[in-house]
Amino acid sequence: MGKASKRKLERRKLAPSKSLTAPSRTKKREGEMISRWLLPVILLTTFLAFIPVLKANFVNLDDNEYVTENPLVKRASNLGSLLVTPVQGNYHPLTMLTLSINHMISGNDAWSYHLLNLLLHLINCFLVFQLAMLLSKRNTVMAFTVAILFSIHPMHVESVAWVTERKDVLYGLFFLAGLISYTKFIDTGLRNQYFLTILLLVLSLLSKPAAVVFPLALLCIDLLRKRKFGSSLLVEKIPFFALALIGGVVALVGQRIAGASGRETFPLVSKILFGFYGIMMYCVKAIAPFNLSAFYSFPPVNESLPIEYYLAPLFFVALAALLFYSWKMNNRVVVFGILFFLVNLLPVLQLVPVGSAVIADRYTYIPYIGLDYAFGWLIYRYTKRPAQAYAIIFPIALLLSVLTWMQAAVWHNSATLWDHAISTQPSNKAYANRADLFSQEKNYDRAIEYYNKAIALNTIDYESYNNRGNAYLHLKKFDLAQNDYRKAISLKPDYYPAMDGMAAALAIQGQYLSALNYSNQALAIDPNYKPAYSNRALTYMKLNRYEDAIRDWQKFLQYEPNAADVYDTIGSCYQAMGKYQESLAPISKAIELSRDPTFYLNRSYSFNALKDLEAAQRDALAAKQGGAQIPDEYAARMGIRK
Repeated sequence: MGKASKRKLERRKLAPSKSLTAPSRTKKREGEMISRWLLPVILLTTFLAFIPVLKANFVNLDDNEYVTENPLVKRASNLGSLLVTPVQGNYHPLTMLTLSINHMISGNDAWSYHLLNLLLHLINCFLVFQLAMLLSKRNTVMAFTVAILFSIHPMHVESVAWVTERKDVLYGLFFLAGLISYTKFIDTGLRNQYFLTILLLVLSLLSKPAAVVFPLALLCIDLLRKRKFGSSLLVEKIPFFALALIGGVVALVGQRIAGASGRETFPLVSKILFGFYGIMMYCVKAIAPFNLSAFYSFPPVNESLPIEYYLAPLFFVALAALLFYSWKMNNRVVVFGILFFLVNLLPVLQLVPVGSAVIADRYTYIPYIGLDYAFGWLIYRYTKRPAQAYAIIFPIALLLSVLTWMQAAVWHNSATLWDHAISTQPSNKAYANRADLFSQEKNYDRAIEYYNKAIALNTIDYESYNNRGNAYLHLKKFDLAQNDYRKAISLKPDYYPAMDGMAAALAIQGQYLSALNYSNQALAIDPNYKPAYSNRALTYMKLNRYEDAIRDWQKFLQYEPNAADVYDTIGSCYQAMGKYQESLAPISKAIELSRDPTFYLNRSYSFNALKDLEAAQRDALAAKQGGAQIPDEYAARMGIRK
């Protein structure tokens, strides 16, 4: 046999078999019997594997910025602002709209947010199944393999269990629906499917900027369908690339404004290695999803990169060789799978570093579909009957379901999340976020212990210096607190929270003028920094500058309009100036918001000063009945027995 004949024979052996599009009668009959149960099995298995997320809480990983402390989400009247305002450097108004709807349903109770995340993921599981059925020409083995692996892979837990990652499951819904409509368009030629695809891309971009790779994903489908690449195909893609370009520019501008992009401290070579490392690790974790974490930190800036970063390009070369070999063998399925995986990873390969994580589980939500599709073909290609294929897939699915259940439980609350991260991928961020929880619990000694570990892993972490300073301040270790605030400011001269902390430390020690200087600096940098108004108002009160204090308290109320104690404090400022009539309105507002007995006592003082003894006695009695401690002399004057 000649060499040319041998090469043809090899191509026939390695190319997708004809039965992929025209299954044998036996396979078809078995497939029809089983296929009716496939989608229900996928959805039920997914729901069961993700049950722990339904009992999960919010976590201290952006959930406060996105939901619990976000006035855009918390006020239904903010719809206009909600649709035009970026959050954390990201413009995704549809995502924020859905979070606002959740807030109307359950406020700061997380159950409705997690329920909707899971429902969206279940819809996406259905869409992945339908997409795989279309791409494979109704090959149920491949469709089931792709959908079940997408549905219950542990790497996808982060996208479902994290409220903030609503953007993943929402953009994924429109992204997948767009791929389906596009596939129908090229299979049927129906123009309405083409225009529907454009609309779905817009919705996907408004849910998460990662949808910018959508046109490249369409080209992958073109390749799978063996469409001829030419001018007509490129013209067809112009609207998609134009929309993607607009979305990409908006995303980059937002990230740079928010300071989330451009880790220029790394040299170009390191940034390139980060990209190769990401590709390698996402492939590794697709096969062995162990030691997952909410955070994978960049390597230390001033140290040599670990050996795996230098091995990553070799892995990429091997992957590229497989891609080239599959192309030469005319295996469009494997080529499609690898390219779909790679193009969907492009925005997150840290070639332009964004954020502080070198890789992230959530970045695999859509890309893994490509690897799953190639794996599904391998299963189908090398099994003789559907029953044999499912005998391979089901044990894998069972193992992944267990791992997904365990990983979903990790997201129960902030403590479980960061304890797990510290045990699997110890990092500066994991220790710092765990320390924040200890601070919230007023366990300041333990918080300082964890801040120390965070700083040891990243000596330029100005936020941890500031937060450790806050812990020292609560322990009345003022010198240590001020040292940390100074260090934070030296690392980031415009870091206004540290300036505000320094102001508080100085004011407590009676250095009021110095405290005012730091408060003024903080508010000059960020006029909307609420805590600084509170601290400066307290300092003004110590300096008997009550009118200035009232102005700051009123500014504070713009951010917390229901802060009853602030209204009462404003009343106290008016009392200190002898303006008792003016004090009545804010104190009465405080009582309206919260029937605190001390508020009644304070208003009683104002009525007494205004010679309205009946009202003064009535409020004093209400204060006593509420449990307030009334000075003996004043109680006697009001005719109240102690």
